[in-house]
Amino acid sequence: MKIKILITIFIICFVNSCAYKPLYKKTNTFYPHNIKIIIKSKGKYENNASIMKLLLDEKLNSKNSKDSNLKLIVSINRNVSSMGINKDLSSDALMLVIEANYIFLDKTGKLSSGKLRNTGNFNYTTNNYANIVSMEDTSKKIIKSLSSDLADLILSLSVKRKITP
Repeated sequence: MKIKILITIFIICFVNSCAYKPLYKKTNTFYPHNIKIIIKSKGKYENNASIMKLLLDEKLNSKNSKDSNLKLIVSINRNVSSMGINKDLSSDALMLVIEANYIFLDKTGKLSSGKLRNTGNFNYTTNNYANIVSMEDTSKKIIKSLSSDLADLILSLSVKRKITP
C-alpha cells in the first residue's frame, strides 16, 4: 500500500516538474480591434464562405477585441475545368481553381487589396457520391490554405498611414 502511494506521489511530482514549455504562444490577433469579415460568393459553393469566415475570424479576432470600423471584404470565385480523360476512359481529372479577391478597409478608406489564388485537382469517376466528396474535400483544403494566407497577409500588413479604427 505504501509503495503504491509513493509511486503515485513520484509520478505526480515528475509530471508537474516537467521542463517542457512551448516555444510559441498562440495569439489570435494582432489588432486590439475587432475586424468585421464579409465573405461574398456568386453561387452556393458547398460551405466555402462559412468555412472561410470561421477560419479568418478565429485567426484575426479575439474575445477581448474592441468594436471598430475595420472591415475585410472577401469575394470567392470558383472555377472547375477538365484536365483530360485517362486511357481507360473510366475517370476524368478535374482541376478546381478558387480565387479570393480581398479588400481591407478602415474608417478613412482602403488599407490593402489584392487577389489570392489556389488550385487543386481530383479524379472524376462514374460514382456520383465519390465525385461530390472529392470536390468538397479539395474545396475545403483550398479554402483553409487561402484563409490562412489571407490572415497572414492582414496580420503582417505595414501601412504608411495611421490605421483609424
